[in-house]
Amino acid sequence: MIYLVVKKNSEKSTQQFPIFVSDDIVCVSSEIAEAVSRKQKALMEVLDNLPYGLFTTGEGNRVDYFNTAAERITGITASDAIGRHCSEIFCGGFCKDDCTLHKFGDGKTVFIREFDLKRRDGRSFPILCTICALTGPEGAAIDKTMYVFRDILDRKQLKEDLKSSEDRYRRLFDGSKDMIFITSKDGVFKDLNQASVDLLGYKNKEEVLSLESVEKAFGNPMHWRVFREQIDRHGFVKDYEAALSKKDGTPLYCLMSGNAVEDADGKIVGYEGIAKDITARMDGIRHMQQQYRKLSLIHAVAVAMNASQHLDDILMVALKKVLSVLGLPSGGVFLIDEDRDFTLRVQHGFPAGVSSGAVQVRLHDKALMRFLLRGTVPLSTLKSFPPFKATLKESGADFSIELTCFLINRKDRASGFLALEVPSPRRISEPDQRILGSLGNFLGSAIENSLLIQTVNQHREELKQLNARLFNSQEEERRRIARELHDEAGQALTGINYALENVCRNIPPHYSHLIEEIGDVKKQISRTYQDIRSMSHRLHPAVLSDLGLEPALEAYLQSIGRYSGMEIDFRMIGFENRLKPEIETILYRISQEVITNVLRHSGAELFRLSIIKGFPNIIFVAEDDGMGFDMSKSFMQGLGLLGIRERVAMIGGTFSIRSSVGRGTKVRILIPVGEKSSEQQDSDHTFGGRSYDCQAGTGQTP
Repeated sequence: MIYLVVKKNSEKSTQQFPIFVSDDIVCVSSEIAEAVSRKQKALMEVLDNLPYGLFTTGEGNRVDYFNTAAERITGITASDAIGRHCSEIFCGGFCKDDCTLHKFGDGKTVFIREFDLKRRDGRSFPILCTICALTGPEGAAIDKTMYVFRDILDRKQLKEDLKSSEDRYRRLFDGSKDMIFITSKDGVFKDLNQASVDLLGYKNKEEVLSLESVEKAFGNPMHWRVFREQIDRHGFVKDYEAALSKKDGTPLYCLMSGNAVEDADGKIVGYEGIAKDITARMDGIRHMQQQYRKLSLIHAVAVAMNASQHLDDILMVALKKVLSVLGLPSGGVFLIDEDRDFTLRVQHGFPAGVSSGAVQVRLHDKALMRFLLRGTVPLSTLKSFPPFKATLKESGADFSIELTCFLINRKDRASGFLALEVPSPRRISEPDQRILGSLGNFLGSAIENSLLIQTVNQHREELKQLNARLFNSQEEERRRIARELHDEAGQALTGINYALENVCRNIPPHYSHLIEEIGDVKKQISRTYQDIRSMSHRLHPAVLSDLGLEPALEAYLQSIGRYSGMEIDFRMIGFENRLKPEIETILYRISQEVITNVLRHSGAELFRLSIIKGFPNIIFVAEDDGMGFDMSKSFMQGLGLLGIRERVAMIGGTFSIRSSVGRGTKVRILIPVGEKSSEQQDSDHTFGGRSYDCQAGTGQTP
């Protein structure tokens, strides 16, 4: 072993290495000294290449070695540093006494201190300095100290950034209004924010952390298991809808996202999750769904009312829609009949054979049943009435069905009730009860409207029949008058004329003045006879009955054209055979009325009349080039146009008119001529002994 001995009274070394390895070392031999010198150089290279600043001090804490890193960090060269007191190197970072070994405290030989280093250029940055006392052979104390220091500005900045990040994370974690939680692999809460405590309704965080498992916070534990399985499979889960449960059992609907917490080996050791409270949103969605169901039911009834005026069709559509929306097996609609009893009007899903005449329904509340059937006490105005129970039984059959019923009321009187079979233990929710209550009010209005429509239709059909009889009677009376004028009055005038001729033959020639007077009388009789013939023709032209519509109209329009001077264009197309006499008569009368209006009001120079036979309608078009009229002010005010419309209505046709000031008038009529089934013919109304479909006035072609 080689011992290096340091002389205590050695002079200051001018070399940049510690005195205890300087030329004050006594070498045992020159070979050893040479070896030591080589090691010194190697050691110096190592010390100069250290990334940390390093210097040593000797007697009086004056620097006797200063490495390259120390020069870089302090901004002082080694030549300037050697011989200076350590406090000068650190520009006041240490006081003089702090640098002495006996101030290390508690006999320690190592002292670590962090402080700000001030460079000569004015810059200041933190350093971490380790100070240690050097010892000689066998641990003998020597007056030597080594200083090792490094720039910790980046580390300190990183530490501050880390602390800032942790503070921001904690602020986000604790300040978030969404629930944030961390659990272990087996589902035990490890940490959670204050929002989690508040949303779950607990007093403090410790109360939640004390739960045995996170499943205790879920209304349905399966939701937690699915959440965890999705993370195990994919590493994360996003926007998973789950139902949590507050401490008091109130449901808390959340939208959850989460990911796995892994260790250094990539093994899942826990889960992180964020849960956003969407209870209000879910309540809004449920409210919208309820409103949709309500509107869907009402819309279905409204569509049924628009598509059909038959009450049973409307009730059946409403019943099936209710059963479909609520997912119920069967139900029916009971109405209060004229005998003040409940009648099953429509049903769906009841056992085979159940009909209105074979079932009895009895309300569990007898007083309510008597009240509804009596119908003398008005009902209070409510949005909806509470449901009530009833039992349905079939005569001669061993079965009964318990029904949940909802009142149907129109105006302030009960019309009946909607009865639904609700399997036990299911109950209809309050929102659905309100929907069915509203539907009951709507059905009451539908029933009222249907009854009114039926009454109006009945009166309309009665009016059509009455008009048909009136027009038929009018035509018969015209025929009778025309026949009497032609046969009786015409023959009487002819007889008088012959009698006057006989008188003239018996008058002596010298009574010439008397013969002339009788001749004047005969002329008057002839004119009267022609007038009677013309009147008879207008009342009912014989040519219409004998030859048909086309010759009758040609003759009539020719006579109109002769005395009016108006150009008339008339044509009939597609008529191989004659029409029914009643239709021919109506078309003739309509033509008369139209051209009469043209002559009286239009001042037209041209009139066109076209009657075309097609399928399934006869098309009647009459138009003129007259002055026209303002339809918004005078449309259908004249009795002539009303008469045309009524005649068209009798045979199930449609009537339309178009006119504007200065642009003439056009009348268009469609009369159905299609073949009908025996059932349709039986349901038609009779006009002139023949059947016709009475659908006039609808504005649509049948």
